[in-house]
Amino acid sequence: MGRYNKPYSNNDFNTLSDAEKSALINEYIEKESRYKALSEATFEGIFITQNGYCVDANHSGCDMLGYKLDEIIGMYAIDVILPEYKELAYNMMISGSEEPYNVAVVRKDDSSFIAEVRGKNYLLNENTKSRVVILRDITEQLKVAEKLKASEKKYRSVVEHAGDGILIGNLKGEIIDVNHGFLNMVGYQKDEIINQHISKIFDKETLTNSPLQFDTLDKGGTIILERYIISKNGERIPIEMNSTKPDQSYYLTIIRDLRERNKVKNDLLRTNEELILAKEKAEESDRLKSAFLANMSHEIRTPMNGIIGFTELLKNPTINPSTRQEYLNLILNNGQQLLGIINDLLEISKIETGQVILENGPFNIHELFNELRNFFNSIALLNQNKIIFTLDELSSSTYNGDKYKIQQVLTNLINNALKFTKEGTVEVIAKSSNDSVLFAVKDSGIGIHPNDIEHIFNRFTQISNSDLKKEKGTGLGLSICKNLVHMMNGEIWVESELNIGSKFYFELPLKQID
Repeated sequence: MGRYNKPYSNNDFNTLSDAEKSALINEYIEKESRYKALSEATFEGIFITQNGYCVDANHSGCDMLGYKLDEIIGMYAIDVILPEYKELAYNMMISGSEEPYNVAVVRKDDSSFIAEVRGKNYLLNENTKSRVVILRDITEQLKVAEKLKASEKKYRSVVEHAGDGILIGNLKGEIIDVNHGFLNMVGYQKDEIINQHISKIFDKETLTNSPLQFDTLDKGGTIILERYIISKNGERIPIEMNSTKPDQSYYLTIIRDLRERNKVKNDLLRTNEELILAKEKAEESDRLKSAFLANMSHEIRTPMNGIIGFTELLKNPTINPSTRQEYLNLILNNGQQLLGIINDLLEISKIETGQVILENGPFNIHELFNELRNFFNSIALLNQNKIIFTLDELSSSTYNGDKYKIQQVLTNLINNALKFTKEGTVEVIAKSSNDSVLFAVKDSGIGIHPNDIEHIFNRFTQISNSDLKKEKGTGLGLSICKNLVHMMNGEIWVESELNIGSKFYFELPLKQID
């Protein structure tokens, strides 16, 4: 049949024998049948037009438009196109373009669909120009594409708004996509990180201690580990890194910033430690309060027994005057001791309940020292002690402050110094410096053990010293001093050596008036 593939003119055809004519006609008929079968077998609509009018169509084309073949024959091709697409279709037809384009096509029942159109011009003979137009219904395809686009947009939105960083890398380990979460974490712009190797975000130490494991991912494994990445500004960021290879063409890594988690963890640990310390402090406070109450019962009972006992003795009318006077002095001393205990208890109670009020006003330190000297001179002689008051020139000026709280602190400190000093010296000092005054009470007494110094200002604390236990007192004096000094925005501290003596200091922000 191949010898009949060339075209024949009428003159050529007339030169053929009858057998050759018959064979040639059969070949053309067979060829036409094959082409017809091909056109009918396709699901696309195929139309042949001449000058824009349809001259033939396949079954799929007729079914696609809802017309019978005899209805389609003679129709102008542009008439089945929706108005907004007619200009495009006309220009493509006139230009003879073979590029595909999309238009909306109207069926016989006025329904429409989106079609992809491709056309190609053919010269059937010297005088007949035809255009073959292929129509493919892409309505469902576009719907699927729209759904895919919407789905991609949705999942892209999820990825972009994810709190974790998401990183995609190619098989070379180069970063090909990241989300905003990752960019916000490391501080890079997208164009600064894309196409960079993933090792860019790690320091050498991290890569040495925890190398990248692409071989594990290539075998289908998942790697979850904690390590550090380096931000653009050089900050080491603790992260949890979850890496996998979901497809043979890329790696996927989800990076979780652990800074907030670690902060919460550290805060919880710190809170737990504080709670434990608070619990231990509360338990210690309860223990000290119990010990304090036991001691107070003894301290109160002792002078009370003395008062009651000597009062009973005074009922005896035969007591001589000198003995009576001695009993009265003992009753007075025990009464003063009991009053001191009660005053300490009331003062610490007022401090704890916030009832102590500062009453600032002008006062002269020189006058204050004179009052203290007159009061303590006779007390110092009881233990053969010498008491000295020293102040510089500035300290003799007038200051604004709470004179009575300062006097109370100094009285407590001097009392303690005289109580634990025998045949020694107690010196009370005031020294002015800028807008503050430093007070000091120094003694040559028994001193304080180093282990007790840090607890010396605590409430309910009794120092474990046999010499101290011989002396009476509540053990609240120094705690009261500390609280009063702090109320006046000052600081108090102590320096001491066993058997050498102690030096108590407190400094107050006092402004000089003149």
